[in-house]
Amino acid sequence: MENTCSQYLFLFLLSLSTSPPPPIEASIDRLRWVHRPSIKKQWGAANDYCKSHYGGNSTLAIARNASDLSYFSEICGGSDRSCWVGLRHRSDHVWRWANGRSNSLPFTILYNWPLADVACGGIHQGKLIERLCRREYWFLCEHNLVLEEEKTWEEALDHCRALEPDASDLPSFHDEEELSHVQEEMSRALTEEVWVGLRWLAGRWLWMDRTAGGNISLPECPANGNHCGTLSGGGQQARSCVEKRRFFCRKLPPV
Repeated sequence: MENTCSQYLFLFLLSLSTSPPPPIEASIDRLRWVHRPSIKKQWGAANDYCKSHYGGNSTLAIARNASDLSYFSEICGGSDRSCWVGLRHRSDHVWRWANGRSNSLPFTILYNWPLADVACGGIHQGKLIERLCRREYWFLCEHNLVLEEEKTWEEALDHCRALEPDASDLPSFHDEEELSHVQEEMSRALTEEVWVGLRWLAGRWLWMDRTAGGNISLPECPANGNHCGTLSGGGQQARSCVEKRRFFCRKLPPV
């Protein structure tokens, strides 16, 4: 009898050769994700980086309450490390977040620069602090992952790729810290299991960016046709690809 795993490989590759369906209306439910890229930039360049790498609705991170400040500090990492967030002293001489809202959280003013648009906000040891915008620091990006309506795994894959051809896909995670923060945010939001870009092909698990290994904790040969991967706050699971689950799409980084 032909190997079951080989049959799934053939069927999957056949499905990828068909034209993807047109995109559908997204649900309004969102999962907030805050992430620290492993580079330093000036405030303006950092904000541009967030938008170009994670999509148009992405900005430097915006704090809504004191709990966010603690959370941001944890992601920034290290008691001696400062990270840019989406706060800046604007031309109207008001400290505003990247969404236009004025700041109401406790804030440490170090220099009180008289000119607008030269001072920007950072996070340091759980507190908001003032920094010169032209200085290079680590930074935190925030973006909303839209949780789409329930689909099978392959329907979810087609949907993501139809949103922005060659620029959008089911998410792949190779950075352990990045994956950990996404799972933590899913736990905070009480999000159920969602499809991600994990598929059992040719005897191994692959991320949909065509790479093997890297932050995969699934059975070496899954049983009962469970050849597609989900993610939740509790970790990864191998599930049947024909089950219908919610999912989110992720903008691919520029080449």
